[in-house]
Amino acid sequence: MESSYFGVVELTSLENIFPTNKELKKEINLMEESGIKLVHYSDCQQLIIWLPNDWRGYVDMEVKDLLSGETIWRKEISEIISGSIKIILDTLPFPPGDLSIIISGNDSIQHVINIKKYEEGVIPEIPEILPEIKPDYDKPPIIYRDGFGNIIPDQDLIMRGKVLNDLDRKFSRKVKYEDEGRSGTVIFIDGDKTLRFYSEMGGGNCISYINIPPKEHWIKETGYSLEERDEIIKFVAESALRDQAGSSGAYFEIEDKWITFFYGTKR
Repeated sequence: MESSYFGVVELTSLENIFPTNKELKKEINLMEESGIKLVHYSDCQQLIIWLPNDWRGYVDMEVKDLLSGETIWRKEISEIISGSIKIILDTLPFPPGDLSIIISGNDSIQHVINIKKYEEGVIPEIPEILPEIKPDYDKPPIIYRDGFGNIIPDQDLIMRGKVLNDLDRKFSRKVKYEDEGRSGTVIFIDGDKTLRFYSEMGGGNCISYINIPPKEHWIKETGYSLEERDEIIKFVAESALRDQAGSSGAYFEIEDKWITFFYGTKR
């Protein structure tokens, strides 16, 4: 039976190791502390990580004991990813000590998260960090701290949470298909919202087409704003081309009511 260690876990440092390719470096998002969350419950511990890039750009995650350099845990990213950017790691099996979590990418970038796990019952002291402001004796300032004891502005916390939620939602979008012979349904899934589009096979060099609501009916039929329309339609078109066209020579054209897929050279 696997041992469980209930000691408190805290983040000690975070480092992004860049690839040597300068052009590639410009395209890579960095991991920040706002993308890491430690959660302690009475019967479990979780380290939640939001990757700054899509999971397909990563290879694996390993946990090393910093003292011995020994790898005590390793998994392929494909085995542990939840959605497109979220990883939830159970830290109970990791023994007390200084540990390094290394997330390695295809492009040589590494996100290195260093944590410390204390013996069970030991509560680490969080040093008090005073704000760099002049004291207002009539109205003391409100001090907000993140999960690691660092002082943060309240608006900054709200904005960071919104960014993470938007990223999680964006990378969790997907398209599914229901086939009924020559016709079918293309289903756009966005969290708990779904859009269903009628689809039918074509003829000649036309592979198929998908019926989409025109602009004047878009809001009423989908519940999405017109500002989101182009992005959603393009996402559906690119997904269907990749998943169902089955030819490197295929392409699509978007019109007001149709997404049409063709074989051959784009006109």
